[in-house]
Amino acid sequence: MSVLAAFLAVMVVLLLMLIKFKVSPAIGLFVSAIMMAVLCGIPTGELLGYLGTGFGNTMASLGLVILFGGIFGEMLASSGATEEMAKGLLRKFGQKNDLLALNLAGFIVAIPVYFASGYIMLSPLINSLRKLTNKKKSAYAASLFVGLLLTHCVVAPTPGPVAVATQIGADLGWFIAYGLIVALPASLLCGWQYGNFINSRLTAEEKAAYRQEVSELMNNSDLLAPDPEKPSAMTAFGLILFPIALIIAGSIATWLLPKDSLIYTVLTFCGNNNIALFLALILSAIVLRKYIVKNTNSSIMKFVDVASDRLGNILMVIGTGGCFGLILQKSGLGNALVELLSSWNMPIVLLAFLLAMIIRAAVGSATVAMLTVVSIVGPAAVSMGYSPVIVGLAICCGTVGMTLPTDAAFWLPAKYNQLEVKEAFTATTYSTTLASIVAFTVVLILQAFSGILPGMF
Repeated sequence: MSVLAAFLAVMVVLLLMLIKFKVSPAIGLFVSAIMMAVLCGIPTGELLGYLGTGFGNTMASLGLVILFGGIFGEMLASSGATEEMAKGLLRKFGQKNDLLALNLAGFIVAIPVYFASGYIMLSPLINSLRKLTNKKKSAYAASLFVGLLLTHCVVAPTPGPVAVATQIGADLGWFIAYGLIVALPASLLCGWQYGNFINSRLTAEEKAAYRQEVSELMNNSDLLAPDPEKPSAMTAFGLILFPIALIIAGSIATWLLPKDSLIYTVLTFCGNNNIALFLALILSAIVLRKYIVKNTNSSIMKFVDVASDRLGNILMVIGTGGCFGLILQKSGLGNALVELLSSWNMPIVLLAFLLAMIIRAAVGSATVAMLTVVSIVGPAAVSMGYSPVIVGLAICCGTVGMTLPTDAAFWLPAKYNQLEVKEAFTATTYSTTLASIVAFTVVLILQAFSGILPGMF
């Protein structure tokens, strides 16, 4: 069986398992990994090695982030800090603009912070806002998810865009500037406004009840007033900004400071994703201890143990997703897709965009898709006179779309915000694919003026 046919068959089986038969996502992903390997003729010995390596590599990159970030988020939620922050957002922006606030928060946070870290840190806000406004969780999840993913995939200094800009020969400063221009409209349209569209699909009875609840909420000053028995909204914001500030400081240090200086060593150590979230966990345990102990009737260390136990299922899903992703890479699926699309003789910018989108959907890794496509399309595009900025951004925009169950990111809203699989498709797959198309449209507009715009060549 060809690799493409095998992939299509496996995806059909996976979606049936998840949606029709309600199979546990981790089991479905692991079964799909084995099925793909068997259909592609991967020897049993290699298959067993890939399964362990796929799980191990994923845990090496995400395991501590998920554990420390998850416990950090549990502390914010259990202490009441995220609820107070949600009320603070409503007081500041008003009920009509809470999705906008969440979308912009994600857009800004993911520029210096790894996508998964950002979602884990901000996801408790979704649950808290949902309790206050009764909007759909999928609307909040889409708004946050799109904002985070766009800057993660399109705007340096995240590793993928930096690698693309470097390999294709684009000036990194201009690449960042044009990346922001490309990503922001897509974030607002496909995060904020798409979230509003999800909420508009309520029935007439639900809309009437929703309007009544919102009216009561916004007119109830006591309900939105700060609770003196809980941490303040500013405390919650400060705790969330703490690891973000550390990570930003670490990124800046790599640009500006000599590598042999003490300050460089301290900032890059503390700015590591794992260390930053661990320090945030420790700080939150100190600052929020009295609230957590009061609300849970347990010691802070017992709370950490219980919270870590709850994260086991998330680690299982993310890890088995890594198994599936590695099998897809080893099956040769990426090369098969490249050969198929290259034979269609389409414009090279469109080819770069579609290749990136399809490979990302197939292997479940935006970074892998970026590196694969830029190595194939980049040199040819530049030699043909295309702007390296335009081609590079087209590749990055392609990796935003088609967030499927092959990607560990797909499962974050499902696990952290209790979305059903169908809701996860609405919040991630549909929204990110629309965002990818909108962002690529902006790239095409920039291409039309690339001869007069600064920094394009």
